[in-house]
Order: sequence, then C-alpha cells, then structure tokens
Amino acid sequence: MKRIWFTYLVSIFLVNGIAQDSTSAFSFSLKEALDYAVKNSYQSQTAALDIEVSEQTVKSVTAIGYPQINATGSFQNYIDLPIFVVPSDAFGFPDWFNEWINSVSQSTQTYPNIPAGNGSEFQELQFGSKYNSSGSITVNQLIFDGSYFIGLKAAKIFVEVTQHSLTKTETEVKMLVTQSYYTALVSEENINILSENNKTLEKTLAETKAMYEAGFVEEMDVEQLKLMLANVENSFKTAQQQSEISRSLLKFQMGLDIAQKIELKDDISSLLGATEVALVTQDFKIENHIDFKLVATNETLMELNTKAEKMKYIPRLSGFFNHQQNSYRNEFDFFSGGKWYPTTLWGINLSVPLFGGFGRQANLQKAKLELEKAQIQKEMVEQNLKLQEQVSRAEYNTAMDVYKNQKENLALADKIRNKTAIKFREGVASSMELTQAENQYLTTQGNYIQSVFQLLNAKTKLDKALNNI
Repeated sequence: MKRIWFTYLVSIFLVNGIAQDSTSAFSFSLKEALDYAVKNSYQSQTAALDIEVSEQTVKSVTAIGYPQINATGSFQNYIDLPIFVVPSDAFGFPDWFNEWINSVSQSTQTYPNIPAGNGSEFQELQFGSKYNSSGSITVNQLIFDGSYFIGLKAAKIFVEVTQHSLTKTETEVKMLVTQSYYTALVSEENINILSENNKTLEKTLAETKAMYEAGFVEEMDVEQLKLMLANVENSFKTAQQQSEISRSLLKFQMGLDIAQKIELKDDISSLLGATEVALVTQDFKIENHIDFKLVATNETLMELNTKAEKMKYIPRLSGFFNHQQNSYRNEFDFFSGGKWYPTTLWGINLSVPLFGGFGRQANLQKAKLELEKAQIQKEMVEQNLKLQEQVSRAEYNTAMDVYKNQKENLALADKIRNKTAIKFREGVASSMELTQAENQYLTTQGNYIQSVFQLLNAKTKLDKALNNI
C-alpha cells in the first residue's frame, strides 16, 4: 500500500513538472532566434527538402548511364489452338515428282494409296502446343550520348542552385525574424516609456486634486490632467496589443508555436551600438552576395542547356544483350522435366539524327536566347545590388543621424516637461502650459520610437545588402 501511494505521489510531481515546463517561457537573444529560425522555420524546412529532391534527381540522371536490366516471363494456355486456313494444293508435290509416280505406277501396275481430298478449296491446319512458357533477361547499356553527359553536369549544377536557394531562403527568414525581433523590442521600449508617463501623470493628477481641494487651482486643471492621463492609458493599451502581435509574428517566423511564451534577451541600445562602426566601414564584395551567386549559377545552367541542344546533332550509341528460354507442352509439366529452347543475342544500336523538321534547330536557337536572357539578368542583378548597397548605406547613415537627434530631443522634451510640472505645482505655470509640455513630450517620444524603428530597419536592409544576414 505504501508503495502504491509513493508511486502515485511521484506521478503527480512528474506531471506537474511537465506541465510547468510546457508553459515556461523560452528566452532568445537575436542570434539565438536567428539560429532557431534557420533550423525550424517552415520556409527553411521546405528549402532543405528541395536540396534532397535535387540530390535524388542527380542520382536518377546518373542511373541512365548504368546498365538497365529487365527480366520478363510469360505463360500461355491455349484453350483452343489457332487454326490456319491454306489452299488445298498449298502442299502439293512438284510436277516432276507426280510424273515420276505415274511412270512407276504404270510400269509396276502398283498405285500408291494417296488420301483423297475433302473436295474443299482450303485445308485447315493447327500449329502449336496447348501450354507455352517463356522467360527472358535483357541488358541495355548506353555507350555514348552527348546529351547524357551534359545533362549529368546540369543535374549537379541544379543541386548547387537549390543550395543557393536554401541560403537565399535562410537570408529572407533571418531578415524577417530580425525585423520582427526589432519590432518587439521597440514595442517594449514604447511600453516602458508610456508606463513611466502614466506613473508621472497619476502622481501629478493626485497632487493637482489635492491643490484643487485646497483651493489653489481650478477644476479645469484637474480635468485637463484626467484627459491627458486617459490618452496615455489608451496609448499604453495599444502598445501592449502591438507588442503581443509582434511577438506572435516573431514566433511564427521562427517556426515556434505561437502559444509558447517567449522572452527577448537583447535590448535596443546593445543591438544598435554593437555594429555601428563595422557597418559604415565594411567593404562590399558582390561576388559573395547570394543573389549574384544565383544568377551566375543560372547562367551556367543555360550554357549547359545550349551545349545539350548541340549534342542532339551527334549520333547516339547503345548496346544490348538478350537471353530467352521457351518451352512448349501439351501437358502441364513444366517443373517435371522437358526441354527448354534457348535464344541468345547481343547487338549494338546506332541512332544518327538526319532530319527532324527543323525542330532541333529551333530548340538550339531557343537555348541560345535563354542564355542571352540569363546574361542580361546577371548584369541587371549586379547593377541592382550595387545600387541597393549605396542606397542602404545612405539610408542607414541618415537614420542614424535622425535617431541621435530624436534621442537628444526626447531628453530635452523630458527636461521641459519636468520644469513645467515644477512651475505648475508652484503656481507659476498654468495647466494649459503643463498640457502643452506633456503633449510635446508625447509627440517627441513618438518621433523617437519611430526613429528607432527606422534605424533598425535601415540596419537590417544594409546587413542584407552587404550579405551579412
């Protein structure tokens, strides 16, 4: 009985432990969030499967050059043997033989007993046996096909394309996760600022109420502060909703269950200051950019496609070997003996393209045009990447200047608000001046939050342009 109670208590503790673990929050730095997303996001998982598909495609193409071995077997049971109808004299003796028979008959007075015909114009004949069985094995081997060797190279390049596509997908996932992570941090920063505003206004409102009850201020002053406090509370609730939405979006893009709680380790100041100098001074190497690698690989594929079309003008050579065993029975005794009749042969097939209705020529011209398009696209992407790098660097520098300016403005607006609040409590400033200072601070705070968001987005775009993500 004690043992049963002990097992029961242990089970309860284990269940509670598991339940607590499933509801506990995951904590991620930006780097940890990116690493998690690369492995678990839906896009990354799909792109990884595409690589496996391309690898199997290479194996499939390679297998064409290996011996192709096939075995077949058949069994036939003739319920009615086929009947062939031939003319009655189809198997008659030649004239010289008939003349010789007649001569011998007259000289010997002996006449051969030749069966009389049935008077019909045709004779019915049956050939074959009731049971037939056969088995064969065939080997085909490609000896030379120019298109095959080019296709094999193209299949391997295709694997490289899917690998680049995976890298491209991971880059896009990292960019989305980074932006969502930044958005969540900005939302938290906004919540913190609004929370401080709310506490300050509540304190000021309480002091103003006391002053009103003592007769030092008017009722309108209290009402003005109540209105400001209500606006700040509404902004605070909106910021909380935005924070929840940004976290849910972050979890979705990471491939994490959106019902799972998540905490962010990094803060805005550390993320902004860590790479500021490095981003401004980093060199741009276009050959390392994933978008350039993709179009360069596509150009290589189009070159191989053109070569493959040219190879279709070259003869194709293959060999084959076949061995077959046949048996014929009137009784079903294939496994108790009897003779099997073998047939064995080998040979070579040579296919020489002579004329295809100008189809091969059209396909070759089409491949050349596709190659030309790939070359133009490569040039366009190269110039576009250079443009993106210049624009992203300029936008980042501008966003950094705006951020620094708004940060100073926020500190200045906070200083003005505090001084105005002191003057209001001392009776030197009016409630209208206090309201103006508070509104000015809230507006500046909104501009500051917006500048932070724009700077983080500009940083993300520059990171992508420089292939840092």
